[in-house]
Amino acid sequence: MSATTFHADSHSRIRWTAALAGISMAATALIGSAQAQAQGQTQQSVNVPAAKQTYSSQLTLALATDINTYVSRGITTDNLNVRSGPSASYRILTFIPSGTTVTLYYKHPTTGWYRVYYGGTWGWVSSSYIRSIGASPTANRHTGPNRTSRVVLTFDDCPLTLSAFDAATLYARDNNIGLVLAPTGTCLSTFKSRYGIDLASRARARGHYVINHSVSHLELTTLSYSSMLAQLGSPGVVTNVGRPPYGSVNATVNAAYAAKGMYQWLWDVDTRDWENRSKSVTIYNAVYLARAGSTVLMHMRWYGFSPDSLRQIKTGLANRGLNVCRPYRGYDNAGSVLTSPTYLPQSLPC
Repeated sequence: MSATTFHADSHSRIRWTAALAGISMAATALIGSAQAQAQGQTQQSVNVPAAKQTYSSQLTLALATDINTYVSRGITTDNLNVRSGPSASYRILTFIPSGTTVTLYYKHPTTGWYRVYYGGTWGWVSSSYIRSIGASPTANRHTGPNRTSRVVLTFDDCPLTLSAFDAATLYARDNNIGLVLAPTGTCLSTFKSRYGIDLASRARARGHYVINHSVSHLELTTLSYSSMLAQLGSPGVVTNVGRPPYGSVNATVNAAYAAKGMYQWLWDVDTRDWENRSKSVTIYNAVYLARAGSTVLMHMRWYGFSPDSLRQIKTGLANRGLNVCRPYRGYDNAGSVLTSPTYLPQSLPC
């Protein structure tokens, strides 16, 4: 593949963040304006630079509140030309080196080319040289990257103790249960400070998946856009999938997730373990509210997060003809458990 010589400077990431934040805010303003007009309200107009206006309609698609709309992420498999339009007939603007992780904001419906932002430039790249590591644009935010009939058991927030964390995650690994954990950044920082242990890495080493759940579990819809971005960054989990605290989202929250290169994974079964605080009720809800392909919500500090609860949930689901997602074994689902990837694949090997 031919490409013009290009070297990304040290400020590329800063320009990327600043430009994307501006575009995301512009798209949010467009969405908000449309909503206000629909309600017969007035809203102050926003001046959007011409260069951003050309992309606002496509980015608005990526930020829509529809449950099937997400951005994706991918890795370039060759030095990849960035062109001014969605095919090889358009002029080359720059190129992205092989092995670079990029955010894919929009997929052209005819050519399949991706819209990207790299080195201060918006452009289009061929999907033939992109290995996807994020969600496909048609992933359902309630089932996430689980494309199977297996049930995914997910646990939010923070474990009470390290021993409780180890007991649950080791039992799950040894009994062919792949968990999805969503710890807060505060939780990760506390355990690192207290034990010198990275819970996220520890969980991944046991074949479980770890997603972002904000830094301190604030309700994102109550925050400013800049505060949302801070909540979705480090010391929270840095990855391509996140779960908004309380499941609370709006157009601005969607814009913040897009700016961070994350898509959202919520749930379709809420055990309400935080409310009932009952082991038997939590197990019952996890077993009998689940359907094929469900994502079950629980929390690491309550009674579902234990070897015996996991055993009963798995057995109860099996009695209903449902299986649980397995720990990470690459894409063949055979052999020993492998360390799960930091960036979740677009289809989990459940």
